[in-house]
Amino acid sequence: TATAAAASTNSVAEPTTTTTTAAPSTTTTSAPKRKGIVGDVASGPTGDAFYNAPAGTPSGKPGEVVWISPLVTQIPGAAGYKILYHSLSISDKDIFVSGLLWVPDDVKTDAPILSYSHGTTGLADSCAPSKTDGAGEAGAFAGLLLAKGYIVVATDYEGSGTPGVHPYVVGISEARGVLDAIRAARNLTGTAGKSLVWGHSQGGGSALFSAELAPTYAPDDLLVGSVAGAPAVELKLLATALRTSPFFGYIFQAAAGFHAAYPDVDLSQVLTDKGLEAVKVAENTCGDVHELVRGKNADDYLKIDPASSEPWATYLEQNTPGNHPTNVPIFVYHGEKDEQIPVIGSKLYFDRSCKTGGTQVFRKTYPGESHVSVIAKAMPDIFAFMDDRLAGKTFVPTPCA
Repeated sequence: TATAAAASTNSVAEPTTTTTTAAPSTTTTSAPKRKGIVGDVASGPTGDAFYNAPAGTPSGKPGEVVWISPLVTQIPGAAGYKILYHSLSISDKDIFVSGLLWVPDDVKTDAPILSYSHGTTGLADSCAPSKTDGAGEAGAFAGLLLAKGYIVVATDYEGSGTPGVHPYVVGISEARGVLDAIRAARNLTGTAGKSLVWGHSQGGGSALFSAELAPTYAPDDLLVGSVAGAPAVELKLLATALRTSPFFGYIFQAAAGFHAAYPDVDLSQVLTDKGLEAVKVAENTCGDVHELVRGKNADDYLKIDPASSEPWATYLEQNTPGNHPTNVPIFVYHGEKDEQIPVIGSKLYFDRSCKTGGTQVFRKTYPGESHVSVIAKAMPDIFAFMDDRLAGKTFVPTPCA
């Protein structure tokens, strides 16, 4: 249900520890004919070995599929799979990204694809949404969309499940994972349909970056719209606001993510020894870091404000969407009582996109709604936006002041 989906979005996961990655399988077999899948595709190994492509696997085009594995728990009326596909890192290196795919039983040859970009789950490999066998946030939203004829694909993002640290809130990395998931879904199902992106919180920021990157990075995705809920934007503002927030732990997840994307950054420049320890906790758990630092004095963890220190300030600016125009229509929704990402953030994003010119954004806020409750409230508007984009109706953006 929509309520179930909303309840899971961006909640802090129960404490867990990093799972040990099993040795990669060295042999695979061509899978039997799978429901909803066209052509031959390799069958992946079980367990953690699924996330490690065999040594010597050649580089592939973004969206090229390495292997798939059927989910144990299926959604009625659809076939669900775990997938591993090629993508590109922020440094244009060939990487493997995992995710989830659901195909309706009565899938059409021109079925639309919805690429879902998830909210914060944590940085440890055990936090990857695909490791839930399709339960949780992605599966809840898939259940809503499959009935409308969508093929649904949901990336784990780079470094989530697969080797390496996930570049948390690094927009280009996340957007490539989202857009290449569409390519993977198209390769597996043979659909010629249009595509849309939908994400909330961390995923909302990813959805905005996906809209900006799609025309040049993935024009073959046929992306016709992007939905961004309570998006993680204006990262300089967030970095400052989180110092006194109950969600102070996001700072350390972001520090770990930026260091993964930009190894040249020196974490000790901005973090104390306690801060560095908090980053280790963030890298190796799903939600422990939030409990570790909640209510603590920020000055015990931060030496200086990263928002006003180089190279952090530049990287934060580069990973704030709205700096590059796009012709992909965007719908932004935000609760006016959002306790995690201030509603002013999406307003500043809207103003920024107006200044760049060319970007079309419709922004709507919902009085009294929180970070999570806004999802159910906005659902009719979300589906109306997506239906209109697939129908080719004229998009009317919010006028720029």
